[in-house]
Amino acid sequence: MGVLCLIYMICALRTNVVFLLIFTFLVPAFACLAAAYWHLAQDINSTVAPVLLVAGGALAFVVCLLGWWIFAAIMLAALDFPFQLPGECILIRYAWMGFDADLARVVGDLSQVIKGASEKEKMKQRQHEA
Repeated sequence: MGVLCLIYMICALRTNVVFLLIFTFLVPAFACLAAAYWHLAQDINSTVAPVLLVAGGALAFVVCLLGWWIFAAIMLAALDFPFQLPGECILIRYAWMGFDADLARVVGDLSQVIKGASEKEKMKQRQHEA
């Protein structure tokens, strides 16, 4: 699971800050839990395992808080509440739901920080044309 979440974390670099933080905390959470169970399998009286379990649980708790944050942000934006959660802006259009709703200032857009492959290709074509 840790390796899969590491891949998700790398892919989240182009989405938003909240998803990036979720996967950033999830990778060490899985590592701590796996190490704790490894220590317990080696020695049932291990003194390291309880510390690793607490650390993994604390990291998983942070992941849960971040998950609830993004859930609340999406729900508030989708229901067009008069207030939004603080953060930077990304724009999500719900055209398939029959209305447009903006997710304003809630999850920290990273799509402009790391350019996509198609955007880089368009920039190269513009440079060659000029």
